[in-house]
Amino acid sequence: MKKILIIILIMVMAFTGCSVSDDTAETKLVTETVSELNDYLTFFSDDEIHEIHIDISDEDFTDILNNALDEEYHEATITLDGVTLSSVGFRTKGNSTLRQVAESDSERYSFKIKANEYEDQDLLGLDEFVLNNMFSDASYLREHLSYEAMSENGLNVPLSSFANVYVNDELYGLYLLVESVDDSFLDRNFGDNEGNLYRADQGTSLAITDGEYIENVSQKNGDDDSKTDLYEFMDILNAMPEGEKGDIESVLDVESALRYIATNTLLENYDSLNGQHQQNYYLYNDNNVFVVIPWDYNMSFGGFGGAGQSTVDIDNPISGITESSPLIENLLSVDEYRELYYNILEDYMDYFTDFEDEVTELADMIRESVDNDPTKFTTMALFESNVVFQEGGAVEVAVMQDMKRGTPPEEGKPNEEAAIPPRDQNTQPPNGGRMNGKADNIQIGNDVSIINVLLARIENIKLQLSEK
Repeated sequence: MKKILIIILIMVMAFTGCSVSDDTAETKLVTETVSELNDYLTFFSDDEIHEIHIDISDEDFTDILNNALDEEYHEATITLDGVTLSSVGFRTKGNSTLRQVAESDSERYSFKIKANEYEDQDLLGLDEFVLNNMFSDASYLREHLSYEAMSENGLNVPLSSFANVYVNDELYGLYLLVESVDDSFLDRNFGDNEGNLYRADQGTSLAITDGEYIENVSQKNGDDDSKTDLYEFMDILNAMPEGEKGDIESVLDVESALRYIATNTLLENYDSLNGQHQQNYYLYNDNNVFVVIPWDYNMSFGGFGGAGQSTVDIDNPISGITESSPLIENLLSVDEYRELYYNILEDYMDYFTDFEDEVTELADMIRESVDNDPTKFTTMALFESNVVFQEGGAVEVAVMQDMKRGTPPEEGKPNEEAAIPPRDQNTQPPNGGRMNGKADNIQIGNDVSIINVLLARIENIKLQLSEK
């Protein structure tokens, strides 16, 4: 966030002719101009917990909760950090996470807010954002840390910040506020939103098999819905001669793809193109060249689970994939691209030098809000075990397991202190039962430290690079 503001400030100063020594009037001009460029950036400062109030009729909110899988918008008024906007669209969001919450007794859904669903309006320039529920992330930090790292290392990624969410004046929980990859995001990163934008849903390997284009994308932006540009890109990607570039640079921002692959490799993010579901990224056609945009990192830092992720081969950085993955395979077979990929990994390792301090700082900032979160999936014991270095602790997360209320944990699962206690049937949870997020049979995370996970992966990558 700070980096973005500094870059904008420098650009504005250059265009206005201001210097560091300019007088107060000129400095004020620069500040006002920066504000006009992207007022909504203030919602994503990373040194505070923001506050969002959702005011919605009881009838509409009940309908949202009772029919969560429909993902149907209802009209609401929102107030974010004191800025109010009425007649916005408010609904649940998600895929597998949404289904799993719906099948549990929790109603801690992730939500999407669309400012212009009913009227032509935005929230200080922000047209759409989401509230992510920290599903299966006891640290509350995985996604935010991932976006911060990618932003600092050259990727176009959503802004994010922590926010206490209130529904009809009742605290609903601590969520991650994330900028949607939509018009305002495209304007901020590319200067316009004219190109086609595709979201890669499950099974988007980008391979061509027996003449069939293996994609499962949702087109989110652009007037041409024929997918002609996507198929032309896939044609060129799949036609790359082994070990050669071919014409790939005419249709792909190769560096964005390599940075995306490297991020997933180092952060052990296998709920992605690098993993078995081959999903959770965007492709944006920026003047006929596709840029890869990362998305959905609540399973990073090994959170997706599975043995061997801390030692995955960096030259074949996939987990659970049996089909072809040409974006990874074909790019990394080119010597020049592979060397750039190695350099990106090294830059990341330099960036994470003070990772433990960063985790400690963020954990200290959100700890009280986590403790007060009435719908949290996890426990404070699990939260604490996730955000401190554990001497001799595990460096890999086991395959994700559901925690059942009152069921003693088995060996290799979170310790007994962290298990969800049995519900007191005589105690009515807040808001008529809607607010109890400690559900029967729902994934609440694990007790493996994200610090241990990252440090072990970095050491393994250093070893692999030393052998190249």
